[in-house]
Amino acid sequence: MFPGVPPGFDPSKLDPKLIAEISELMSTLPPPMMMKMQTLMHNSMAGHDVRNDMEEFERNLPPGFREKMAKIMYQANGVVNALASSDPNSQFDKTTPLESLSGARLTILNAVRDGTLTPEAALRALFD
Repeated sequence: MFPGVPPGFDPSKLDPKLIAEISELMSTLPPPMMMKMQTLMHNSMAGHDVRNDMEEFERNLPPGFREKMAKIMYQANGVVNALASSDPNSQFDKTTPLESLSGARLTILNAVRDGTLTPEAALRALFD
């Protein structure tokens, strides 16, 4: 559903601070969207094809929600910390919000180009 979430994602292995960030972000969703998301998750786990409903759900997310979730998931995958710590003079700071999903992807690709992020870590962050 969200970028950067690998298959078989296990939230029990997340840093509690990241879990709190996800929880706080999810609480910003209006109640009808939370109910829709729960229904989609339930139907997906029951084996129903929810692709069309999921695409509609994602199109209706509040502005900036996907980007905030992407940043959290990139942190969970170690991408943000790797980018922030790889270059002490870097303009990328793990506390700086990502302006857009495409900007986050470009940052990751630039880090691979510069050799500060492994291609494997970028692959997990971009495509899993």
